[in-house]
Amino acid sequence: MKFDVELKIEAYHFQGIMQKFHNHFHEYYVIGFIENGSRYLSCKNKEYTIEQGDLLLFNPGDNHTSELIDGKTLDYRCINIQPEVMSKAVYEITGRDDLPYFTTPVIFHNELVYY
Repeated sequence: MKFDVELKIEAYHFQGIMQKFHNHFHEYYVIGFIENGSRYLSCKNKEYTIEQGDLLLFNPGDNHTSELIDGKTLDYRCINIQPEVMSKAVYEITGRDDLPYFTTPVIFHNELVYY
């Protein structure tokens, strides 16, 4: 885990993960991508199969769980953004005092992942 003091954003890199992530939620936004591996993901009572190249977007409070499907390890990178930091960024970009709401937790095979 790395924390950028200036941006006030955490960055994680999970490598070689095999364990199941039991149902949980975060109090912050999570924006991540699958670098390698495939998993079953359940988020807000919907099921997804996620794999390399997929972008994940979790709102604060989104219940989710995941587990391996192919016996291979997971490599995953993400950033965690506190709501107050996200609100400030949205205001700087749009001039509105709003928080975003991601309507889907998975964007499959997104070209942004490669950047």
